[in-house]
Amino acid sequence: MKWKIKPLCEVCRLEPATSFSFVDKRWVFVGNCTSDSERYYIEFKRLFRSPAATVDWLAHMHEKNWMDWDSFMDMLTRFRQATESFGKT
Repeated sequence: MKWKIKPLCEVCRLEPATSFSFVDKRWVFVGNCTSDSERYYIEFKRLFRSPAATVDWLAHMHEKNWMDWDSFMDMLTRFRQATESFGKT
């Protein structure tokens, strides 16, 4: 995937972010540094593979009774800011 600006991990701020992860009861975009502490993750390459894949992932996440949509949407806003991807619709 190509972003105007490549996202950096929100946790370590050193490595490229490769997934959205649920860590410490909140959603963040991360690299591999959280692999031992994340409760759940969605790799960018799988989520953004196609529009249908994105819809499937969102539907799948809707089935999770622990899903925190406010945290997820806040993370997406931060991700859009970090990658300067506003207005790409």
